[in-house]
Order: sequence, then structure tokens, then C-alpha cells
Amino acid sequence: MAALSLLADLLARPGGAQRAGLEPGQTWDRLARRRGAWARALAGERSVALALPDGFEFAAALLGAWSAGAGVVLPGDATERTLEALKPLAARIFMGDASAPPDSPSPGSFPARTMPAVPVTVFTSGSTGQPAAIPKPLRCLDVELAALETAFGPGVEGASFLSTVSHQHYYGLLFKVLWPLAAGRPFLARQLFLPEDLAAAAAGLARCAVVSSPAMLKRLGGSPQALQALEPVRESAVAVFSSGGPLPWDAVHRSVAALGRTPTEVYGSSETGGVAWRRRERESDPWAPLPGVEVAVGLDQALSLRSAHGPSLDWERSDDLAAKVDGGFQLLGRADRIAKVEEKRVSLAALEARLAGHPEVAEARVLVLKGAREVLGAVVRLRSGALPAAGRRRELTLELRGHLADGAEAVALPRRWRYVEALPADSMGKTSLAALEELFAEPETTEPELLFERPLGVGVELDLLLPASLRWFRGHFPGHALLPGVVQLHWAIEAGRRRLGLRGAFKGLRALKFMRPLRPDQRVTLTLALAPGGFDFTYATEAGKHASGRVLIG
Repeated sequence: MAALSLLADLLARPGGAQRAGLEPGQTWDRLARRRGAWARALAGERSVALALPDGFEFAAALLGAWSAGAGVVLPGDATERTLEALKPLAARIFMGDASAPPDSPSPGSFPARTMPAVPVTVFTSGSTGQPAAIPKPLRCLDVELAALETAFGPGVEGASFLSTVSHQHYYGLLFKVLWPLAAGRPFLARQLFLPEDLAAAAAGLARCAVVSSPAMLKRLGGSPQALQALEPVRESAVAVFSSGGPLPWDAVHRSVAALGRTPTEVYGSSETGGVAWRRRERESDPWAPLPGVEVAVGLDQALSLRSAHGPSLDWERSDDLAAKVDGGFQLLGRADRIAKVEEKRVSLAALEARLAGHPEVAEARVLVLKGAREVLGAVVRLRSGALPAAGRRRELTLELRGHLADGAEAVALPRRWRYVEALPADSMGKTSLAALEELFAEPETTEPELLFERPLGVGVELDLLLPASLRWFRGHFPGHALLPGVVQLHWAIEAGRRRLGLRGAFKGLRALKFMRPLRPDQRVTLTLALAPGGFDFTYATEAGKHASGRVLIG
């Protein structure tokens, strides 16, 4: 395929009666007229920002801007923070389809078969920080479109494209809009947010290609009724694409059962463009580089790329770790996801991989939780898709900690756990650090979290977690939070009364000792045992005893 062919041909293409979009009246003639209206409205502009929900109008505006020689910025959302970031990047901002210029009676002139030297600027997802603007030369988009057509075009001949992802992001820009248009395949302008929307859109289509994300594919086919409702998709789908984040193995099975196709997973980023693809029959099937992409793995397992899909044609070291295997490579996690917890280096990706190896776990995310003391938190989605009951949750937490404990130091084990029906995700299936942290944001509490209770011959053991949200840590002491001794005594006395069946009045204390402080997010065992005149209590951790004494009850 000749270089720069698809996008250059698209820019030079006049109107026609064939369908460009699937909605009524969305012909190439209509697209040409709308494109002409945008080109005239944007004449003389250096750069414009487009946030247009309708994909057909978006395509017309994109082609019109390029025809006028204007670069295009694609904000990922319409938040106030994003709009502020757009000001130095775009002279004019078009938000919503109501901002479109009036219709044009004629398409206007079309450029020769060339491409303007203007970029399209997309934003990273901001999964680990603030979103960053990534300018992409049009030659990068064009080479990548050619690679997609070479790799996947024969499998989607005659198909209409349906998308559950937004064209405001790089993946959707290519797969939902530019690739179908450049290859002459009609696409659905609106984004499909629900499985039933996808089923309704597929009804009546002889062949369709589904452009989706892990966020959608993980939700498919939860019941026999849901599977039956997706029958129109199974009848017409010739391909299912997934990108934007890791696709769990159980979601591959869900997609096959619900949509009738094994997903084609595409690995890449806004910066690099598409890098590799796979269509898994086994969980361990490797990634294969896309046409025009070379990969290499260093001695430190860092993955390096040389790709025409990115701005540079030089070798670039990525933040991903990989291993070369026959037929491609395996991804091993992110090199930048090494955390230091109490001076110990901990691989968050390795912990996630070990958790996902547990038979009950579908996927997991591990993060560092900031506070008076840094600890690890784990967010877990179970294969059953359900949330565990309170009692089972405590048992499962201990079981998963034991699963991780083999070969790992105690400090490297998550101390705080959350179980979810689905990981929080944006429209591209990305799970941001901020969204994970929000799961651990709790109102102030006054009681510890009971993890486990074990009866003893003359007493009981209680495994407790001391969340950082405890009111008693506030101001005691600033920058060095400790659990006050009076709170430890109160908890021990109340627990002794309830669990040992003691009804008398409090008479006093004996042999009271505080040996070590208790800190936020620490796990501690409170042991209560009947003794003459009352009961003994002990607070202990792996470090030893923290407090002990005898409570006298009249």
C-alpha cells in the first residue's frame, strides 16, 4: 500500500450518494457539504478544539479544519480544568453540536491528494496524573490507518462499524471514525453506552464490526436473558476490537459467549499509537507487532519500540516490561509501578498478577495509599461478579493475604481491601489512580474494622484494622499519628464486656503497660482472656506486644 494513501485519499474525496454514516441522510454528499461549511468557518484559524458528540458532524468538522489548514485539538472531556488547559492550544473551542456552523449548499473545493502539515492533538487518560496533550502529525495517523487496513481490513470487508467508545480519544478517533471513513465503510455516528443499545444498532445489519473497550466487554452476558438480547450482534458481528486498557481473560470468554467473536485486542497508547495486537485462544497467547512496528526487549526487560505510528522514527524505550516469546512478546507490567513502602521496593504489577492468579479473582489493582503512614490498598473484582458478604469478605481478605504472603515480606502486603462489582473506569475503559483512591476515601470513624474473630478456651482473639480515618488519630500527633492509650483501654473494656459476658461495674486496672505505639492502617490482634476479678487484654502485632493489662470488673 502506497504511503500516505488512505488519509490523503479521504481528504481529496468528493461527495457521492453512498452511505458514509448509518443514520438516515448521512451520505458522502452530506458529509462533503458539512465539511465545506466547517472549512469556510475555520478559514485562517491556526488551531481549533472540537468536542462534538455526533460522530458524523465531528468527522465533517475534522476534515473541514484540515482542509482549512487548521490543527485540531480533541479534549477528552468538557470539565472546567480541561477547558482551561485548551486556551493556549486552540484559538476557538467548539463544544456541542449546537456550535456547528450553518449548512452549506455546496461542498466547496477539495484539496489535491496531499495532507496539510498540521497536527491533531489528543490527551492522555491521566490515569496516573494530570492529562497531557499529545500532538500527532497527520503522517502518523495515515501510516497507522494503513497498518490497520493491512492487519484487519480483510476481516471486516462489507462491515458497518459500531462503537461503544468516544471519538474524542485516540483509539476511538481511528477505529470509530477515520479508519471506516478512509476505507469506505459506513459507521454509526452515535456512541453506544449499553449492551442493549449495541444489540439494537446491530439489528438489520448483515455484517458489523464492534469497536469496544474492556469497560463494556466485562459487563456483557450477565444472565441468559442478557445473552439472548445480544443475538442480533452474534448474527452479524465479524470482528470485535478492544483497546484502552487490559482485557481480563474472563472478559474474553464473556465476549465470545455474548458477541460470538474472540476480541481483537490492540495494545498501544496516545503517544506511540497502535503497537501490537492479539486474538487469544489461550490466556498466555502473545502480542504480535502491527505492520510498521519493531519491538525489542532489553536485559532489564524494558520494552523498546521503533514505529512509524509515533512522532519519532528512532528507538524509544517504553515504561512497559516484556519478555520475548515465539511469535511475539508477553507484557509483564509497568516499570514505573515500583513503589517504596517503609523503604522496601514493591512491584505493584507483580502483586496484581499474583492476585489475579487466585481462582476467585478476575482482576485486581494495587495502589499506595497516602496518609500518616503509607500502606498498600487492593481493589478486587471476583470472578463471580458478586460482592462477598461481610463474613466471607473477612475470610477472603485473609485468604488473599496468605496467597500473596508466599515469598513476600509483610510490609509488601496490602493492608486495606475493597471488593467491587466492576473497577471504576472512564469511557475508554481506563481505571485512574484518582478513581481507585476514591474507593478508600471514608468518613471519619470511631471504631476499628473487625477482620476476624477466633474463640479461645477462656476468651477470644480479635483481628482489627486501624483505619487512618479514625477520629482518634486526628491531632495525636500532627505528622506522627498514634492511637491514644485511653482509646485502647475503652475498646478493650467494651469488647471484654460484650464477648466475655461480664456485667459488673468497672473497678480498676492492674499491670497496665504501653510498650509500642499503634499507628494508622496497622493490623493488630486484641486478645481477651478471663482472669480472677475480671479479664486480661493484650494488643499485639508481628512486632510484638503493644499494650497489655488486667481490667477489674465488680
